[in-house]
Amino acid sequence: MKRVSLKRGTKQDEELLLQLRFARRKQPEYGTLAWALAWPLELTNDGRAFDDASNVYGDQAEAERLLREAYLRMPATQALMQGLHGRGSVPVDGALHLLARHGLADPQQPSKFRSMLSVLNTMGVVSYSVKLQTVRIVAPIPDKDDPAPALRVVEPDRPYSNVRHLRETLRACREFIWWADPHFERRGFEPLNDEADATKINSIRILSGTRPSAGDLKDYERFKEEMAALGIAVEYRIVSLPDREWHDRYIVTSGDAWNVPPLGAVAKGSYSEFSKTTAPPFDRWWEKGTPIEDL
Repeated sequence: MKRVSLKRGTKQDEELLLQLRFARRKQPEYGTLAWALAWPLELTNDGRAFDDASNVYGDQAEAERLLREAYLRMPATQALMQGLHGRGSVPVDGALHLLARHGLADPQQPSKFRSMLSVLNTMGVVSYSVKLQTVRIVAPIPDKDDPAPALRVVEPDRPYSNVRHLRETLRACREFIWWADPHFERRGFEPLNDEADATKINSIRILSGTRPSAGDLKDYERFKEEMAALGIAVEYRIVSLPDREWHDRYIVTSGDAWNVPPLGAVAKGSYSEFSKTTAPPFDRWWEKGTPIEDL
């Protein structure tokens, strides 16, 4: 941190601070030398707070608290905790494979992963045995009242957690729920019905690439009627090829967006994840859609 704050950081220093969200890339003025080389780094509010605690005021307790919170926010840490909690000790190679499967670690760099485990061990998040090369989760999964995780993993042997991840994602929505899925299924109405809270949201938009069947349409009409009675407006549009610009699935709400698995993958427990992402251009996609009432 000290090296980066003094503009003397190495690429490895910068990579770690970016992962911890202690720093971000600052877009320089177009045409400058910095633009031609690379976007410079700047400390985030959390990064400045850590830098002050550690390097200005010498408040190591506060610095350690901020660092632990930053590690707990990292998608790799969250995936590790969600995937291994309640399992006891597992081989380090197996834990590395778990993260690599979700694209959160490089299986060809085990030493880097072991370094991460060493840090989490000192923080009381994991118990890492260098001698036995095993790791065990010892910290509890963050409480539901804590800030929402940036990643929620879907695994075959976590059938309850997989469905809970979808419900928690919907439950965290505010003002509106916009759900884009190239192949939206009628079973999506069930979690929407359970989690839609009229004190928090006022509209739901569903955007699909396939026309619903007659049975699905009847379910939609019932769902729409029930939501209207609660004060939540529901709309459903279809965007057919070649106008459809997306193939991933998204749940978008005020100030937040998630890349989400197919409903079938959640039900089956196929390896996938709910991950926070930059909000897609849902409005543009929506304008290209046709209300199902007009089909």
